[in-house]
Amino acid sequence: MNKKSTLNRQELFQDMIIGILLYSVILGFFNDYTKILHTGTYSITFVLAIVMQILTYLTYRVKDKVVDWFKSGEKPKNKMWLVLSVWLVIFLSKFVFLWVIEFVFRGTVEISGFIGLLIIVVILTIAQKLIDMTYDKLRD
Repeated sequence: MNKKSTLNRQELFQDMIIGILLYSVILGFFNDYTKILHTGTYSITFVLAIVMQILTYLTYRVKDKVVDWFKSGEKPKNKMWLVLSVWLVIFLSKFVFLWVIEFVFRGTVEISGFIGLLIIVVILTIAQKLIDMTYDKLRD
């Protein structure tokens, strides 16, 4: 999902659909096999996947804006602030995820807190990177 900051509509559509499906599979496994996530039905799991993909997309957009803003400067200390700012955006976004999930699902989705959400997002990121690497290796 973090391929480039300017995606055309087809690429955006494809990234969103693949992301939603990937989230759906990963959330389904977490729901079935761990205590980290509990949803009542697969329909709720799928809607959660859509919400999380939208939040992930928005997080990457904010991160890209922060990177662009810092890269426009010429000062050497900008690199330190860039790394700190990107980390802060990624870190704080998880709290936004938790708040939005609680607001949208009103208790029908239970995630075991920040660490649980972080584990889900890390697993999703690894899966996404593996998909991207496979896609790139299959290129003619």
